[in-house]
Amino acid sequence: MDSVTVGIVVVVAGLVFVLMNQGAWNWVKWAGWAVGNLVIGGIILFLFNLVAESFAFEIPINPVTVTVAGFLGFPGLAALVIIKQFIL
Repeated sequence: MDSVTVGIVVVVAGLVFVLMNQGAWNWVKWAGWAVGNLVIGGIILFLFNLVAESFAFEIPINPVTVTVAGFLGFPGLAALVIIKQFIL
């Protein structure tokens, strides 16, 4: 084995060791949780707009409304409805 191959093996082994550490995956867990909430917020708004379409009421699906509905859930959706109905 030459020194380049040994260096590559050491680097890969060190990288595997670091990635196996639970703390190294903490940011991945948080990012996955955030993306999951955004997807759920989009689905909630889409389903709400399907039902509210018969009443000629719609909440636009954009990054702000998806974030509010995703992270706050149904209370966030209720807040969006109140804001749309009474303020805007």
